[in-house]
Amino acid sequence: MQVAAAISLLITAALVASGLKRLRGTTLTTAGWWSVAGCGIALTALVLELVVPAGRSGWADLCWYLAAVVLLCPGIAVLGARRPNAQVWGMFILVPLVLVLMWPAAASTRVIKAGVPLELEEPAIIGFGIVLIMGCGNYFGTRYTLPTILFVVSLMLLVAPLSATVPEVFPDRELARLLASLALCCAAGLATLRARHWNSTTVDRFDRLWIDFVDSYGLVWAKRVMDRINESAQHEKWMKHLELHGFVPTAESSSADELIRTEERIEHTFRWLLKRFVEPEWIDARIGAGSLAVEKTSHG
Repeated sequence: MQVAAAISLLITAALVASGLKRLRGTTLTTAGWWSVAGCGIALTALVLELVVPAGRSGWADLCWYLAAVVLLCPGIAVLGARRPNAQVWGMFILVPLVLVLMWPAAASTRVIKAGVPLELEEPAIIGFGIVLIMGCGNYFGTRYTLPTILFVVSLMLLVAPLSATVPEVFPDRELARLLASLALCCAAGLATLRARHWNSTTVDRFDRLWIDFVDSYGLVWAKRVMDRINESAQHEKWMKHLELHGFVPTAESSSADELIRTEERIEHTFRWLLKRFVEPEWIDARIGAGSLAVEKTSHG
């Protein structure tokens, strides 16, 4: 079991590390590094299981729980991934979050001194679950829904066996950790495939930009950005308005000049709103580097 878990975690760590390249030019790099840290701690916990005597398994339990807590942080990091607060979000939100969630486990003197198996009380499990829902619920409804479900299952498998009131039908700690490692590997692999093989060539360039933003930052930020864009659309009388699946025409027909003006305003508004999340190059890769205003002038 431990060999299979180790292989799964190594593959997961490699996939997560390679995914950092796709986060360049965005404020999501912090979330990526928390993911790498979580995988590293999980591997450390697995090593502890091999080297620590069975009578002192509490240390391995603590390490596994720390891995689960750290793996919560990427989802919460996304909720703060807007400049200028993105840089300080980790220090003032994520680090205290880890300390608060780890306190019930670390404060167990029986685990620290005797190394007996760790048991968490219901308030600690409930607190963990609330944070898990906050971070992962943000991605339900995106193209990463299935990887998110697998990720949630993996963390539940890591934490539930540590509960003092876990049902007897639940897998024991060793089997649960193997299943959690496999679920993490599947989640990372599926997310990587969906990121690389999304066929967006037939999608309108602004829809492509929008869908990538929604899938990258989740529904919380998408809703806020969508509201701002639709406010501009209503105020400036655009020929389109934005929904979660992309832009929708507001009129059955419109002149070419009106459509060009609308697309110019869409591009300008997108660049203005998304500059707090991504670099201009990230936007250029999805809608093209040349602005509509420049193109219109060059053809005039």
